[in-house]
Amino acid sequence: MNKNNLTQFIDGNHILSSSDYFASSKQNIKKLIHAQSVYEHRALRCVIEIGKTLSDLYEYKKRSQSTKIDKMWNELVAEFQYSPATVTKYIKISKNPILADERFQTRIPYSVYSLYELSKIEPIALQLLIESNEVTSSSGRTDIVALTNLPKNKKTSKIQIPILSLSIDKKDWISSYKSFEDELINLLIRNRVSYSLSSQVKSLDKSEVTRSKKIEKYIFQQSKAHFNKVVKSHIDKACRTKNLCSPKTPFKKKMELLKYGVDEVTTDSCITVNEVEDRLLRLDFEEESSWGKLMMKWYLEAFEKFPSRIPEPVQTTTGEELDGFARQQKNQNFTPVKNKRDFSKFKS
Repeated sequence: MNKNNLTQFIDGNHILSSSDYFASSKQNIKKLIHAQSVYEHRALRCVIEIGKTLSDLYEYKKRSQSTKIDKMWNELVAEFQYSPATVTKYIKISKNPILADERFQTRIPYSVYSLYELSKIEPIALQLLIESNEVTSSSGRTDIVALTNLPKNKKTSKIQIPILSLSIDKKDWISSYKSFEDELINLLIRNRVSYSLSSQVKSLDKSEVTRSKKIEKYIFQQSKAHFNKVVKSHIDKACRTKNLCSPKTPFKKKMELLKYGVDEVTTDSCITVNEVEDRLLRLDFEEESSWGKLMMKWYLEAFEKFPSRIPEPVQTTTGEELDGFARQQKNQNFTPVKNKRDFSKFKS
């Protein structure tokens, strides 16, 4: 996208107005959020692309110095519940060359908070940490903070003094703690205060990881079952129409008669929902829109089947139900935006 002036852009052969630019960017972010939640292997790339989109929009906002564009920016970040700190995280992640390097995509975590802690590390040092397996795909934020902060603590002080211990009322403790967790952790990190999470908090975090894996497994199983049902129906119908064999003929034989390969009409070798989807849509046996509706149905079933210990956030009014559920799944990556939040001090 080439800059034409402060209010118009040339995108291919089309001139985009500021409102069109923000609208198309908003749709792009929605798609990325959806893919980030649904397809684990795309999550890191989605986070980086969201960061690049936000970075471009913010730079455009700064150059324009227009109240109208400021308003469009504020509406966009409010819709996705992005606070200034969250926007900063995404942008800084997208600008780190090591995190964007495809060689390391499967070797680093994809949580926004974990990636943000990694983005603070100098690229050369970060690459060494990844290549030495000190940072892996399972590294959490606290692991990364401990990894990068411990050497500093040893240099500045050999003896640490315990200051206080924190506790919270057992009633509704999870929702209460989650409401200020990010702010508390960031405060401790900024002031170089060592901390360790309680067994209850560690158990909560572990349960969310386990839940995500169960949901992913459930969706994958449902997608394979649906694939097999649709493909069997079409192949049976094709053989019957062409009078190639009897209805009792084994599926493998029907597949051979219609000249289909194993990798075309079975889910053999598929290891992700995305691969099942691509294989089915290539056959042209089902519309992409129908598949999308099924994905929503399976996710709703999975969320009900595997409930989270963390209470759902306040209902938003974005208008797209699946995006809302996706954000609930990743709610630890987003900070609610207060009304009329001041973005003037945002640091790019």
